[in-house]
Amino acid sequence: MKSFAPTLLIAALFTSIGAAATYFAMMPGDTEEEVVVESLPTVERVTEIGELCVLKLKISDMLEAKSSSLKASWFIAGDALISVDLREARIEHLDRDSKQIVLKMPPLHVISPRVDHTKTKSWDIESVCWHDGWFTHDKLGKSQRLQQAAMRKAQESIAKSAQAPEFFNDARSSAERLISALYKGTGYTVSFEWPDTQGSETESMNTLLSAVE
Repeated sequence: MKSFAPTLLIAALFTSIGAAATYFAMMPGDTEEEVVVESLPTVERVTEIGELCVLKLKISDMLEAKSSSLKASWFIAGDALISVDLREARIEHLDRDSKQIVLKMPPLHVISPRVDHTKTKSWDIESVCWHDGWFTHDKLGKSQRLQQAAMRKAQESIAKSAQAPEFFNDARSSAERLISALYKGTGYTVSFEWPDTQGSETESMNTLLSAVE
């Protein structure tokens, strides 16, 4: 029996070690608390863009002009941009439960109305005085002055045509698609509040702008 004592002692020792290892393995360890980070939408996602051109328009029209001695008409071709200054955008409402935000938008406005002189064509020009057609026609620069005045009027006409409701509706839809894409990664959906009245033309109408293709 004495020969088996060391063997039994060693077996008991390994049994004790195994039981202790099992006990410590079953003990609850120190676990880290789960941290949930929610990405909230901020207005800076939009305002940092600044001025955003959302729609470019191609516009054509007929224009007639008349002076004391001349009458003329042109086929006018030009373009204009509809833009929005996103630096003035504000978050009106944010609902964390439904993950929806309401963005208050600044007004749209028309910028850079231009007459495209490469596509604008003189349709007709004639004298309304008999002597202009003989010895004074364009010798005094009357035709050129009439055309310059007409092109300024054409620029104003392009700016006014660009403010048509259907163009502004298209511009709003374009802006909403672009801005909604910016917030897509946050999991929030965006709705928009637009002002009832839109901005006016910001470019000076005293300066004739020419489109260069």
